[in-house]
Amino acid sequence: MGSAYDWLRTDYTATGSPRDLLRLARELEDRGDPRTAATAYDRARMVAPADPEIAEARRALLDRMAVEEHGIVFRYIPAGSFVMGSGGGDPDERPAHPVRLDDYWLSETPVSWAAYCDLMDWEPPPTGMPTDLPPRSGRVDPGWYLYEDNKIRLQYCEDATVRATDWHAHAPSHDWVDGQGRRIDSRTLFGTPRRDDPRRPWAYDRKPMVGVSWQDAEELCARLSTRRVRYRLPTEAEWERAARGGLPGHRYPWGDEPPTPDRSDCGRFDEFSILPMRRLPPNGYGLYAMSGGVWEWTADWYDAEYYRDSPAANPTGPAQGQERVLRGGSWADCAEAVTVSFRMSRDAGSWRSGGGAHMSPNIGFRLCRKDLAPAGEGPAPAGEGPAPAREDPASPVTS
Repeated sequence: MGSAYDWLRTDYTATGSPRDLLRLARELEDRGDPRTAATAYDRARMVAPADPEIAEARRALLDRMAVEEHGIVFRYIPAGSFVMGSGGGDPDERPAHPVRLDDYWLSETPVSWAAYCDLMDWEPPPTGMPTDLPPRSGRVDPGWYLYEDNKIRLQYCEDATVRATDWHAHAPSHDWVDGQGRRIDSRTLFGTPRRDDPRRPWAYDRKPMVGVSWQDAEELCARLSTRRVRYRLPTEAEWERAARGGLPGHRYPWGDEPPTPDRSDCGRFDEFSILPMRRLPPNGYGLYAMSGGVWEWTADWYDAEYYRDSPAANPTGPAQGQERVLRGGSWADCAEAVTVSFRMSRDAGSWRSGGGAHMSPNIGFRLCRKDLAPAGEGPAPAGEGPAPAREDPASPVTS
């Protein structure tokens, strides 16, 4: 973004003429500068969020700037500034403070179990295991912890299941032998899970993967990253800016009105199920399930007082800590936990090390994408062009 337009990304207030900003955004598009144009459209929407002409022009450009790689759609989040946190929230959400971020892409939905297994070259669900499990390093085989994680995924990640029951009922490949030596399948013993369409084949790609550790997510990011594109977890600031959808100063992605069943997958602790990720409308950046559904890992260490001294530009969280930040709330949480500013944290241990804090049916993640190609080499639009090859998955990638 040229220095002549730095004011577009540094001013976090909803000021200016929306018509002038719209005209500038269109001029920048015509000049072949879609990234700066997207920031100008964002500014115009901040000033006039109900203007249909601005909303449509902004949506059309953001749709064109979406990319699809590795079977995942990534939505573009323009560079710009916003007020992070909440003056009326919990103590760790205060003080509300301005933050400036560079542009990035965020996956349209959390990562599904099927997608994770495919991209990691694991056996597909419902097995969901690596083909090369690490050797036993202690009294308990690390694969045992992953097996326990998968019990939760069997219950909550299947596309058509509307209520989790005993995990055995979700494991069709298990057979049992009764006292007379007869073989009996799991569903004869434990019942058949309720599904919205019993005729639909069992699949695991419409709901988010759950029981995910921070390390599980990081391993996928490292595997996919190349010299041209880096995949990682979003920083806490990137997650919050994306969740707000371009609406500054509100509690939820849609505004200040409390969650309802047609806005957020939350407040359903007694229903033991997760809604499909695209069931409810996306936010202003085209992102689904940013409020409720599953808690989502971020890259940052948690510090309740971090906002007091947080950097003004591209904050990445404390240098060290004990737990990583989770955002967004889940299907099992109340309205106060699914705001765009509410913070939570968990230990980052993995099944590989015997960690268990992530073993919950409401913890998942989505991917952040940063283009490392030289300026001017924009990514292909969604559905166009091949995904980049997985180069040197074990090599470090610098930001």
